[in-house]
Amino acid sequence: MKKNYFIVTLILLVAPFCSQAQVVNGNFENVKPNFLPSNWGMTFLQQIVIDTQTGEQVGDQIQYTWCFPSMVYASTEAKDGQYAMEVSNAYNATEDVVIPGIATIFSDPEQDGPGWNPGVPVEPNASVILLGFDYKFLPVGNDIAEATLVVNDADGNEIGRASLDISGTHSVYEYVYTPITVTNAGTPAFMYISFSMAKEGSTPTFGSRLVVDNVIVNFSTLIVSENPEQGAKVYPTLVDNEINIVPNGFSESVLYKIINSEGKIVKQNKVNQDSTYVYTMDVSDLSSGMYFLNIQDESKNSTKKFIKK
Repeated sequence: MKKNYFIVTLILLVAPFCSQAQVVNGNFENVKPNFLPSNWGMTFLQQIVIDTQTGEQVGDQIQYTWCFPSMVYASTEAKDGQYAMEVSNAYNATEDVVIPGIATIFSDPEQDGPGWNPGVPVEPNASVILLGFDYKFLPVGNDIAEATLVVNDADGNEIGRASLDISGTHSVYEYVYTPITVTNAGTPAFMYISFSMAKEGSTPTFGSRLVVDNVIVNFSTLIVSENPEQGAKVYPTLVDNEINIVPNGFSESVLYKIINSEGKIVKQNKVNQDSTYVYTMDVSDLSSGMYFLNIQDESKNSTKKFIKK
């Protein structure tokens, strides 16, 4: 005689924290000893049959993309920092079906998966206006993945949503973002972010991979508070055609990113230089408005504001 049980396999994801106030471990740098990213993961229900006479457990044969049994895990293919998060599909060889990987954020860093997920609390007066991230997508077939941000009020009612389709092969990092569409009036209290390897109605393929880094929900969370007398210097702050940057402590390989008020990277360049070098960026092609200049090397990160005339 046999009885059916469900054994829950909890699968986590990791993200390094990149000054994102609400996206916990949004840059996937906090990685657990089991190589699961803190505060990200997946709950996978695998049916196990137990023979009551022998006590033997028999379950479906599940194959994973890599050597360890997980569909969400830390990746060393980071855009910035040491780690990113990778999501892949699994294959149920017994049933001959592909199991799509789904990575979800949750608030308890002690758990290895979301379980019952109440969402990540949104701080009072915090701004959750968009979903943005860097990604690489390596599909085996014609897969369509999907990234989703849902914002709820304190009663669990949805008040806003953002979603992005991910398709085609992108072997180098791309940055994407989309604003939230407000669906109901209310005050944000909780948010959910997920990355699914199979958008509803699409067919996942075993072996497809999605690598994600630097997840944000508003651009202001990227701004690092700093003493104005320290760090990089930027002039002028009211710009016609060029902006000058004195790294002032940033050295060797320095990455410069100009980001608009919607959180989109509109210009970037990486320069090998010493800490006294004055770097000039051409901004003549930018539209009038406020921009943020993000400056970073292997150990430091600084953000300055300027206005293009």
